[in-house]
Amino acid sequence: MNTVICINGQFLPASRAQIPALDQGFLYGYGLFETILVRRGQPVLLEAHLKRLEKGCTALGMTLPLLLTELGSLVHQTIKLNNTIDGALRLTLSAGTAPGEAAGNLVISTRPLPYSTLDYQKGFRAGWSSFRRNEQSPLVKFKTLNYLENVLAKKEARERGWDEALFLNTAGYVAEGAVSNIFLVKNSQVITPSPDQGLLPGIMRQVVLETCRRLGIAAQERPVSPHELLDADECFLTNSLMMVMPLVKIYDRPIGSGQPGVITEEIKTVVSDHIS
Repeated sequence: MNTVICINGQFLPASRAQIPALDQGFLYGYGLFETILVRRGQPVLLEAHLKRLEKGCTALGMTLPLLLTELGSLVHQTIKLNNTIDGALRLTLSAGTAPGEAAGNLVISTRPLPYSTLDYQKGFRAGWSSFRRNEQSPLVKFKTLNYLENVLAKKEARERGWDEALFLNTAGYVAEGAVSNIFLVKNSQVITPSPDQGLLPGIMRQVVLETCRRLGIAAQERPVSPHELLDADECFLTNSLMMVMPLVKIYDRPIGSGQPGVITEEIKTVVSDHIS
């Protein structure tokens, strides 16, 4: 079956899906996107993703072309037409050719999940990106189409044999991964960099913090030094597709035992069960 893409409410084969050449998203990266987990044919945490998109539109002076309920309906239709049972859905909204004057171009597409069962069993390896995250940038807290820094960091990771690249901010503190938020566990306490450190406060990040509260696990949001991360008992990464991924090595240095940790596994299990 050919992939079906939704553009501005119209469903087309991928080979016929097009946007205008003068679209500001294409020219300048002026736009927003959301990546949503599809599980058993249903979009996971859809309301949270759509609300974040709406908030981003307000902040960046963009016009959301549809009501959130209508947008949600298109998401469900795209999943159904592509027969996506377990996979990823991307919702992309550009600023269009005349930002602020009219709605931009809305594209909804699906693809397979990039993570395997073996990834969770082995855990990820990471290293420090050669780029620094600018914690003063007004864009860092939004999921914008201006994503090249992240793409290049992921490329750097692949070339070095890592699964993920980690950003430090300009002050030298831990910010986030190229496609993930980062958590550490020390003395049974969960710690993650606070939003003022130059990171996108991910939806799954918030789910994990809420899960810690439900489980009675102490959790903090605060600045984290690179040394503190390396000295952790456990580490894990989060995003909407991977949910909770153990991080077992930074460069070739093991985190804790070098295996997925007990608290990481507990949180991962509860989060997975909760969003099923």
